[in-house]
Amino acid sequence: MANELEGSRAFDLTATILPHRSRRATTLWWIMLLSCVAVGAYSARYFLGPPSDEHFSRYILPLRLHIAGGIGALLTGPWQFSENLRARALNLHRWLGRFYLLEVVLGSIAGFAMATVSEQGWPTHLGFGILAVLWFFTGLQAYRMVRGGNILAHRQWMIRNFALTLAAVTLRNYLPFMLFVLHWSFRSSYITVSWLCWIPNLLIAEWMVRRRAKSHVAI
Repeated sequence: MANELEGSRAFDLTATILPHRSRRATTLWWIMLLSCVAVGAYSARYFLGPPSDEHFSRYILPLRLHIAGGIGALLTGPWQFSENLRARALNLHRWLGRFYLLEVVLGSIAGFAMATVSEQGWPTHLGFGILAVLWFFTGLQAYRMVRGGNILAHRQWMIRNFALTLAAVTLRNYLPFMLFVLHWSFRSSYITVSWLCWIPNLLIAEWMVRRRAKSHVAI
C-alpha cells in the first residue's frame, strides 16, 4: 500500500496538465476545457435536425451514437485531471470517471461502425478505425488498472485515452486549415486528418507518461 501511494504521488498528473499547479498548467487546462466545450456544442447540432451531408444522413444512428459518446467524454474528461476535484470530492471524481468510460465505450464502438463506411475509402477506414480501437482499448486498460488498485497505471492509461478523445478537437482544427489555408482537396485533407488527428496526440501522451516514469525512477 505504501509503494502504491508513493507511486501515485510521484506520478502526480498536476505536474503536466492540471490547473493551479502553475500558471502555464492552469492556462493549458482552461484551453483544453474550453476547446472540449466548443467542439461538444458544435457537434450537438447533429441532434437538432438531419445533417445536410447526404453521407452522414445515410448513417444517422451510428453517427449520433458516436457523437453522443464523444460529447460526453469531452465534457467530463478534463475534470478527471482536476486535482481540486479529486481532493474535495473523490466520489464525484469516481462517478464522473465511470460516466466518462461509458461514453468512451459508446463513442468508440459507434465510431468504429462509422469508420467502416467513412468517405474516401480504405485510408480513412483504417485511420478512423484504428483510432476507435485504441480509444476503446486504452479506456478498458484504464478501467482494469483502477479496478486492480494500480492507480499509477490507471493515470497513465487515462492520459493516453484522453489524448485520443482530443482527436475530436484536433480534427476540427486541422481539417479547416488544410481546406481553407493550404487549399488541399477534400480527399487529401480527409485522408490526412484521419491519421493526423490522433497520432501526434498519442505520441505526446506517451512522451508525458514516459517522462514522468523516468522522473520517478530517478527519484
